[in-house]
Amino acid sequence: MSGIVKTILLETSGLGIIFYSPGSVAHIEQGDDYFGRHYMEAHDVERHVREGSIVGFCTGTAGNFELRILRDAPDLEATDEEFQLRLALNCQGGRVCFRDLNDLADWETDCPKSQQLLLEDGIYEVTITSNTPASGILGDHQVVDIYFERVESLPQLRLRGAPYLCP
Repeated sequence: MSGIVKTILLETSGLGIIFYSPGSVAHIEQGDDYFGRHYMEAHDVERHVREGSIVGFCTGTAGNFELRILRDAPDLEATDEEFQLRLALNCQGGRVCFRDLNDLADWETDCPKSQQLLLEDGIYEVTITSNTPASGILGDHQVVDIYFERVESLPQLRLRGAPYLCP
């Protein structure tokens, strides 16, 4: 597919994926259980996602995911992707890290370079799409396309609780 900026291979043991910029997690200490204290309840996840700070979404399963960062987000009304989400990110620090949701339970401050994307500081509308893999098993080398579109202010998201990228 043309327009791929970067591909990130991410193995998860939890039921979701998070992404954030360094400025949004600077307050989390090494080894902290941020998940248990600030990210376990759906309303806490929704607050973080609306702020564009620690943006998480449920994949419905642990597994292996191929995150493809692409240009030019599709019109969700016109696409036939099985799973679709529209989220937001407030990028602070010139990069975005992609991690397993479970990493929030025992925080490691360093994010592997292979899981980072360089991105200019600012506010982004983030479009995420995916389909069930050919095997029929979610998380079985599932491709997840992610598009970052710079916008002037945090978009109004249609959310109730934690976002799901699964049936």
